[in-house]
Amino acid sequence: MAPFKKSGITGDKELIANLRELAKGPTKAEVDQAATQSLKPMLDKTIQRLKENRNFFGKYPGFPQPKSPRKGGHVDEGIVVKKSSGSSKTKFIYKLGATKRARYLLHLVEFGTAPHHQPNFRGGFDHPGARAHPSLLPSFDEEANKVPTTFGRSIWNTMTDKIARMKKGPRGK
Repeated sequence: MAPFKKSGITGDKELIANLRELAKGPTKAEVDQAATQSLKPMLDKTIQRLKENRNFFGKYPGFPQPKSPRKGGHVDEGIVVKKSSGSSKTKFIYKLGATKRARYLLHLVEFGTAPHHQPNFRGGFDHPGARAHPSLLPSFDEEANKVPTTFGRSIWNTMTDKIARMKKGPRGK
């Protein structure tokens, strides 16, 4: 470092410290925020589709039809983005899926059910089945190619903000 002092060049210590700080990359919280933000459009579209399918007239053809939409069928409230348990210090995995009661019902709504016999309900009866109301797969098909670019843009903005906040050398005040 002595030759730099003779030449009048300064700021080398700050530069080294800044490069070390940048080498650490984004923090876990920043990655979490970027992943959640990039999956948000897919999450919103899935929830919107599930709300549309929540209750509709003609849902139960053999029963009296409601005069107004009823409250119920809240599968949409259990759809979330969460970090997977398979994540490690260097590898992050995020999932868009169901929690709570919705995790037991989402596949039935998504893919429907075939006609089947219900032996333990009201003495047994034949269930007519239910048609599929896809919500997760269409949302994935529409938004999947946008997620990496949104994630990359978010991380890029995070890193450029870090660079802008870094200490400058004595001449770059």
